[in-house]
Amino acid sequence: MLSIVNSGRALAVVLCLALVPAVPASAQTGAQPGSGGQVEVVHPPWFKESLLDLRADLDDALAAGKAGVLLYFGTRTCSYCHALMETTFAEEDIVARLNARYDVIGLEVLSDDQLLDFQGRSHWTKDFAVQEKARFTPTLAFYGEDGALRLRLVGYVPPERFRVALDYLEEGRDGRQSLREYLAEREAADRAAEGAIVHDPELFAAPPHDLDRRQPADRPLLVVFERPDCAACLRLHRTVLAQTAVRERVARFHAVQLDATDATTSIVLPDGTTSTPAAWADRLELLHAPALLFFDENGEEVVRADSELLIDAGGTAVEEATPRVTANIVARLRYVLEKGYVEQPQFQQWRNRADGGSSQ
Repeated sequence: MLSIVNSGRALAVVLCLALVPAVPASAQTGAQPGSGGQVEVVHPPWFKESLLDLRADLDDALAAGKAGVLLYFGTRTCSYCHALMETTFAEEDIVARLNARYDVIGLEVLSDDQLLDFQGRSHWTKDFAVQEKARFTPTLAFYGEDGALRLRLVGYVPPERFRVALDYLEEGRDGRQSLREYLAEREAADRAAEGAIVHDPELFAAPPHDLDRRQPADRPLLVVFERPDCAACLRLHRTVLAQTAVRERVARFHAVQLDATDATTSIVLPDGTTSTPAAWADRLELLHAPALLFFDENGEEVVRADSELLIDAGGTAVEEATPRVTANIVARLRYVLEKGYVEQPQFQQWRNRADGGSSQ
């Protein structure tokens, strides 16, 4: 999930997709991870029972000496949300850190329930999700004093990456550097990648890459950022990119592959400027590989997937193309090709209508 959008000093990291209604803690999951059936997301018992007055919720958290509130946007049939609950939110140390610093509140992106935001304004929950740029589920939004957004994480976040995000906030780094910069410092030793990315010349355009869209193009643009020796990138090629339904839709884009570590090759960006893949990835503040960025015919970024997509509902890496994972990728491609983002900026709401209420 992932897409990244800076909002003032707050970071929006757009990674996965699907938001959750309040579900009783006593409810049972409707399918086992990896079964292929529809999942049912259950909020853990340590989530706060909110009356949907976020200003009051924030006041309560601050009065208890906490840093603020964490809003979890999800939906009950979202496999990535289920994976988050089964892995990251099941880690005892993460739960302890969250409970010590935040009140965590679950919101359903498809809900018509009314809530009051941090400024006391009334919204339907589903409209508030759009306002807060929870375009995909799960989305995790951390708010501090005065309801100021500190960090937004979009998509499934594995435990180790989530711990780093908590470190970033606890150290107060959000006021002076991006999460990407912080990660670069923490992972400097791991960033010296070797080898080359896996190329698919039948699916992606050959270099040199001129992505200039100052004059409108005849089709949208898909840019896939990969890294050498990237296991998730290899799985992308071996699984979903090998599927006919995916390849047929990717062929309707101007699709290019870029090595996010390449600091030498010159490319022309959609705005007509010249850069290198590495510098552009830095400017875009990408956190994950592979990252899929979608641009319209005018070169405006409309959607991104900058988080782990190839996992099952239990958070386990998918080694073959399951129907659920393939359908998720196809839905994202359709969302751009059919310009669904114009009609509905929240992906899960669009997909819920497009799929007749069966989105996962």
